[in-house]
Order: sequence, then structure tokens, then C-alpha cells
Amino acid sequence: DISAIKIGEKMGIKDFALSFAHRESDLHEMRTLMSKDCKIISKIECKNGGNNLDSILEVTDSILIDRGDLSRVVPMKKIPFAQKYILQKKTEYGVPAYVATNLLENMIFAPEPTRAEVNDIYNTLIDGANGLVLAAETAIGNYPLECINMISKVAKVYKKNHK
Repeated sequence: DISAIKIGEKMGIKDFALSFAHRESDLHEMRTLMSKDCKIISKIECKNGGNNLDSILEVTDSILIDRGDLSRVVPMKKIPFAQKYILQKKTEYGVPAYVATNLLENMIFAPEPTRAEVNDIYNTLIDGANGLVLAAETAIGNYPLECINMISKVAKVYKKNHK
């Protein structure tokens, strides 16, 4: 990680993700390795990150909710609650938040999303997500451009109806 930060900074990268942010001290340690103008995106993907959310939100520049990794430690039925809770908390602290994992999972192999996926994206935006992160859909999926277009279309409908 230390080498990756140094290489990234040499390449002009200013935003770095901290995977599995467990506690505030993780961010302080990472900041000692970076230039002052760099920013940290704390990935909330473990129980400790959720348990220490307030202190993480006090010192991070933004967060990313990784629903995939989070669902390995939080029962699937509780993921919607966890996501809503985290998004509510980030709003209290004025910290941007992004949501990742399984937004358009169906589109890895199919040219169209399911109704549930479109509804999930829309509701995630309503709940306060500042951005949506596609992963497998564009990295290994058969329809990466269609995924990007779909996210964009849903976001435009959201913006039009929630100004």
C-alpha cells in the first residue's frame, strides 16, 4: 500500500481508497503516507467500519459503501438497512458517499437490467448517494456501454424529479 500510494502520487493521483476502513486511526495512519492535498475515500465494507462510522466520517473525505464485501459480514436481509443508515449518517456529517456492487448485475450477461435493479439505483440516489460505482458490470460484463447508459438515464430521471 505504501508503494502504491507513492507511485500514485508520482502519477498525479490525488484520491486514494482505503479498503476495509476499520477505525479513525486507520485514516490518520494513511494520511501520514500521503501529501496534504490527497484525499481518502474510506470503504465501508466490514462490521468495524459500520461500528466506528461516526469517527470515520469525522476524518474522511468521502466514503464508498461496498455492498458486496459488506454482505459477507452482514446478513443479506440487513444490507438495505445498513446502506440507508450509512447514507443517513454521511448526510449528517456532510461527507460524499458512493455505492458499489451489484447495481446492474443482470447486465453482465444481458443487455437490459431487471426492474429491481433500476429501482435499486433510483432509491439509492433518493437515499443520498452522491455517486454509483459499476464494477463487474463494466470490467467483465458483455454490455459495459449499455450499463453506463442505463445508470446515466436513471440518474437523469432522478435529477429531473428531485431538484
